[in-house]
Amino acid sequence: MKQILILVLFTVVVLSCKKSTLVVIQAEDYVTGEGSAYAGMEYAVSEAWIPFFETKSKIVATGYLDENGYASFDLKMKNNRKYILGVSEPENICYGGLMQHYLEHEKNNHIAFKYSTCSYLKIIVNNINCVDENDEIKYTRTWLTGDEIGTEVIKHGCYSFEGSYFELPAGDYRYDWVVTKSGMTSNYSQNFILLSGDSLVFQIDY
Repeated sequence: MKQILILVLFTVVVLSCKKSTLVVIQAEDYVTGEGSAYAGMEYAVSEAWIPFFETKSKIVATGYLDENGYASFDLKMKNNRKYILGVSEPENICYGGLMQHYLEHEKNNHIAFKYSTCSYLKIIVNNINCVDENDEIKYTRTWLTGDEIGTEVIKHGCYSFEGSYFELPAGDYRYDWVVTKSGMTSNYSQNFILLSGDSLVFQIDY
């Protein structure tokens, strides 16, 4: 019985033992590679455990990212508890970022996360040489920086459209469109760049 008690106490001590690990945070803009948009943003690490079938948590580390969106600190972690890192997000972020990240116990944690700031686009599409209701256009926008293809839009007849400005992540883009008139099909493509905070009009006349 005494040996069992010693074993239990030893197990408790081992599980509750704190091990120090290095935590490194780096924000990185998809376009520029810099992290300045996250300058001065607060980070926090919460410690979570379940003592009696109910999760408990507390903040065990806080700080602020520097002018380059970087921070590093040592964190003592208990083996039987979870540690979650969160970083506050600036208002002008349209893609990516880091809301929460579970830290690992057995090694240093290097957390590099990408983000993109906001820009604005308006799309105008006009069938300026309409033949008849069989005219067709298919167009698609691709965010080259993030390697994401948008939804294909298909319209027929004497189509004309002018949208409102909408938010997009800054970066390199491409519009591809395919026009069919009188049984003849033609393919078109054009690249463009949206800078952070930029407002751009992209127009397709066909």
